[in-house]
Amino acid sequence: MFDHPTIVLIHGLFGFRKLLWIEYFQGVRSLYESMGLRVIVPRLPPVGSLEQRAKSLAFQLEDEAGPLHLVGHSMGGLDARYYINHLHGAKKVATLTTLVTPHRGSSAADYVCSRRSPFKLLPGVRSLTTERIQRFNACTADLPGIVYRSYSAMRKLEDQPWIVRRYARFIQIQEGDNDSQVSIVSAKWGDHIVTLPCDHYEFIFKKLWLNPFRGRKPYNPMPVYHDIGEWILSFEAVKQ
Repeated sequence: MFDHPTIVLIHGLFGFRKLLWIEYFQGVRSLYESMGLRVIVPRLPPVGSLEQRAKSLAFQLEDEAGPLHLVGHSMGGLDARYYINHLHGAKKVATLTTLVTPHRGSSAADYVCSRRSPFKLLPGVRSLTTERIQRFNACTADLPGIVYRSYSAMRKLEDQPWIVRRYARFIQIQEGDNDSQVSIVSAKWGDHIVTLPCDHYEFIFKKLWLNPFRGRKPYNPMPVYHDIGEWILSFEAVKQ
């Protein structure tokens, strides 16, 4: 048992813990440590299936006594749910906060898997189709005693990075407003906190807006991470 609450930051598909000097959750570890939180950042198979990634998460948390506060971006939130329900994570997890996680699957994955795209060969992409996640949800209900919270995000189509705009357009038709990878409807799970004005990648400090002819209002997600940290500290204080 540690004196400081333990937070686990779980990266999404194509993610990493640290690549050269770039962190997936850039600056968030330092923020949380300055707030008195103990931070774990697992390294999961970047393009692995949901099962493979969750097993890797479970292995890396095997020696942790808990309670653990999981924070998952995108697919990382699904990895966390798999771990909680199917790999004995419920014994040590207190809360799960998901950030733009496709809890009902992503039409972007449907789009890729229905076309001649090399990305359809990746297990992680295939894991995120709406059909696969529908089956996942049928056997992965929220468990009592664990607090589930979620954040969604969206930008207007014209404010989405051009490199992912085709996915945003397809999701808009199928599911409605989205962040280019995940719709608001799919991201809502448990206690939905708020829909934020950013795209999927701005949530992890990655700026894909490359249009030299038109700017857009920038978004800084750090206050959201700070709010999550404050909430976890308050949660632990109430328990004591």
